[in-house]
Amino acid sequence: MFDRELAQARAHQLLQTYFSLGGTFPVNMKMLASLAGITVKEKYMDDGQSGKLVIQDKKLEAHINIFDSAERQNFTIAHEIAHTLMDEFEHIQFRKLENKNSEMEKLCDEVASDLLLPADEFSRQLKMHGEKLASFKHLAKYFHASLEAVAVKFSGCAANQNRAILFVTDFHLNSRKDLAVSGVIPLTEWEGFVPKGLSLGKEERLADSFYQNNPLEEKMKLRFGQLNGEYLVETYPAKFQMSGKLYNKGYILLSK
Repeated sequence: MFDRELAQARAHQLLQTYFSLGGTFPVNMKMLASLAGITVKEKYMDDGQSGKLVIQDKKLEAHINIFDSAERQNFTIAHEIAHTLMDEFEHIQFRKLENKNSEMEKLCDEVASDLLLPADEFSRQLKMHGEKLASFKHLAKYFHASLEAVAVKFSGCAANQNRAILFVTDFHLNSRKDLAVSGVIPLTEWEGFVPKGLSLGKEERLADSFYQNNPLEEKMKLRFGQLNGEYLVETYPAKFQMSGKLYNKGYILLSK
């Protein structure tokens, strides 16, 4: 069992040192890594690998994927810093890709979120800009973090916890084009079940919001998987490019 409170306390102490030296938001992750005794280097890495810690000449280096976005690189650096805040780190020099879902990896993601998007400042920004998907773009820019990292942090900091965040993306199979739920973050008071892979096809207004890149925020009656009732629905449509083609993706925030 890993000591979550100890790792988080060390993360807080590291941030205090950073701000005492004149650090500001967004947190300069390379400066933070330096304070933790880590040199950051961009490297060509295998597909699916974002970063790793190595020891070179008895010095600690964090290698990060040169092709990742700056926001993704920031989270990777924070994740690698988090490894060094664990008591167990002295016995682990290399992080294997197949262990990415281990308890330690999940804890390092939590601590990385604490470093990149400190909860106090995140909550302050939420109060200023509102607990809405429309605030995600500002939050991502302010913290120099990905929208996914913002969504995860939002789930822990939002005052209204009777909500769910749905990740939505294009789904292509046997020439069939559709939008489907690719991931779900249920907040603590949310009770509805939304399975991955659920099609948006029958909810035309939701689907059109993404196809037409037109955000919406309104109360809607949904019959969506096991959801059946009225919800406050907000969408955040976006696009991504892959293999030269443009695809739809984004987020849906459901509130009771």
